[in-house]
Amino acid sequence: MKLTLYGLKKTRSMRPQWLLEELGLDYTYIEIDIFKSEGMTKKYRKIHPYGQVPALEIDGKVIFESGAICHWLTDQFPQQGLAPALDDPLRAEYEQWMFYAPATLEPPAFNYLLHTRILPEDKRVKAIADWNKKQTIYTLKILNGLLKDKQYLLGEQFSTADIMLAYLLFWVPDILQRFSVLHDYCQRLGNREAYQKIK
Repeated sequence: MKLTLYGLKKTRSMRPQWLLEELGLDYTYIEIDIFKSEGMTKKYRKIHPYGQVPALEIDGKVIFESGAICHWLTDQFPQQGLAPALDDPLRAEYEQWMFYAPATLEPPAFNYLLHTRILPEDKRVKAIADWNKKQTIYTLKILNGLLKDKQYLLGEQFSTADIMLAYLLFWVPDILQRFSVLHDYCQRLGNREAYQKIK
């Protein structure tokens, strides 16, 4: 299987890159600086129609969306144990967390970052930043309780769902300081050898 990942540091492409390292797969990494409009070239738009990252080319066929890439890769290599089997009682919880990351946590966390760090200062709206910070804190407060006494989302088993979630938590270290459980969780995840290779 020939794998080529198109990505950029500090973007969602770090999710599949982290996973590729966890799986121990050989892959080619091509950087596409979307902030310098490299994604909008005709050549790259044939790979990713929106000119974004990540995109994963698998033997000539391309898929995009970080969650979809991670889901697909994990299920291609079940022997690596990064997801419960379909008939495992933990599979439903795994799926829950896989979707929780982009659906529940990511929107307020991203909008908070957008209006505090990403957009030019004259485009930032303080009210939007403040509201989304409050939502992020609310979300993390509940998550902090749910992860109490757990090493990982599924208990003792590290999974791809942890990659999906931890990547987002790394966005907001300032907020994370309030939550000891999540802070320790992120330290465990951030110290993994596979993550250290790509950070």
